Amino acid sequence: MESRAKLDEVVRSLTNEELTVLKYFIKYRSVGELLAIRELKALYGVQEPVRVINRLIDKGLLTRGLGCYNVSQDVLKYIKIT
Repeated sequence: MESRAKLDEVVRSLTNEELTVLKYFIKYRSVGELLAIRELKALYGVQEPVRVINRLIDKGLLTRGLGCYNVSQDVLKYIKIT
């Protein structure tokens, strides 16, 4: 993701479930795959967390690490956490 305008456009196009998952990863930044799936289902009501996570990875908002999912550096810069 190159520009802030592009990221604005992507964030505005997110579904409610995608926003819920993105906010979860903004809050926790890096979460193990199994824990993320379990929490997103049980605590946040996301019906198919793996599918939503994969869509956010495709959009460049999340990344996959070794056994974990992470919020992307672009998102962190966008919200000025780093």
